[in-house]
Amino acid sequence: MTKDSLAVAIEALSWITYAGISERSALFKAAGQIGVEQPNELKQAYKLIMETTRFQNRLEKTVRRAVARTEFQRAPHGVIRFLEILAYLKYIEHRPDVDIRRNVEWARQVLGWREVYPFEKAIALIASGTLSVFESSLTESERFSLETCHPVWFVERTIRTFGRAFALEMLRRNLTLLPSFLRLNRLKIPDPKRSMEIESQLGGSKVQGIDTAFRIEKSSNVMVRSKVFESGEIVVQDLASIVAGSVASPREGSIVADVCAAPGNKTSHLAETMHNEGEIFSVDISNRRLSHWRREMNRTGVTSAHPIRADARNLPFNLEADTILVDPPCSNSGVFARNPSMKWTITPGKVNEYASRQYSILNEAAGHVEPSGSIVYCTCSILPEENEFVIEKFLRRNQDFRVVPQTPFIGSAGLRGLDLCQRFYPQLHDCNGYFIAKLRRSS
Repeated sequence: MTKDSLAVAIEALSWITYAGISERSALFKAAGQIGVEQPNELKQAYKLIMETTRFQNRLEKTVRRAVARTEFQRAPHGVIRFLEILAYLKYIEHRPDVDIRRNVEWARQVLGWREVYPFEKAIALIASGTLSVFESSLTESERFSLETCHPVWFVERTIRTFGRAFALEMLRRNLTLLPSFLRLNRLKIPDPKRSMEIESQLGGSKVQGIDTAFRIEKSSNVMVRSKVFESGEIVVQDLASIVAGSVASPREGSIVADVCAAPGNKTSHLAETMHNEGEIFSVDISNRRLSHWRREMNRTGVTSAHPIRADARNLPFNLEADTILVDPPCSNSGVFARNPSMKWTITPGKVNEYASRQYSILNEAAGHVEPSGSIVYCTCSILPEENEFVIEKFLRRNQDFRVVPQTPFIGSAGLRGLDLCQRFYPQLHDCNGYFIAKLRRSS
């Protein structure tokens, strides 16, 4: 680690805390402000940002043990963020004392010694390695919250839903990185020989049941900076998301709607399945996200998809589609391993808001499915409130739809008797937590 990577991490963590932006956005915003461009320094800063955010509640409590309450409340943002980083280096990474001293000296230079001086006692306490947050007075939920680094309410919700052993295994899995996945894009790889060359170059392993999907153990910038990425021959996409596109599997020449479509990975997958024959209407409410969608369609060679900016709860067309893919906004509770900052912003109230919106979007989509057509509903949430509950409510009010089997089925069965639905869990499938339901309209 360098002084510049530490400076970027401190600034980025401040942006995450007070502006609610993602880890990656915060990284580039902070790097631009400070003027750091070296890839290796950015990589080091990004790791600090991700891991400090991942263990946030435990680190914050450690810092609060070292800093008096009144001092904590009036402390500069940058100082508190540095103290959290210091706690991470000492208590999670168990860095040697020489590294701890070096980072403290860098912090004095980055933040200014006058800013840091009032907190030298706190720095010494953290650096001593003697602080503990696991007090005997903690409730079981509070202890599990600090152990697994998730909000207390989320720990309680997952234990109530999945049982203690399963829930804790899942929550602990979120404390470590997941492997990366990608798929080959046949629209840009018409030659089987070229496909074999790329497979050899990737150095990953094929996912059983999906010919074009690969698991990459060591994620690196090579994937998104390589010629095969820039040419559109590969698409970096989580396994569960790839499965959702495979389950939809529209026929060549079909009319398809992709609802909440940006940034476009699923649209390009649908187009590949259809060999660019037919039409895909891709709906998203965000101009910014649709700009990214357009770039992704150009990169991956998609010519059959049309962007539509609209609220998915009020689709602005009268078409009847053969297949509709519905991937509505959700709590992202299945991606806490990849994007840990999200677990600190979601609340039970927001989950209920998402569930209400998800039902509205699914119900609106149902009005645009032709007889015998299908809807694939998916979220990157592990909570049944956004998944099985939504499907149950929809089926009660739309009796011309039924849940049908999925192919491929490489996840686990859905909850509440919805065995034909498919779930993914990070500790079982080494990918994002995810839910997929396939619904068919009667003829």
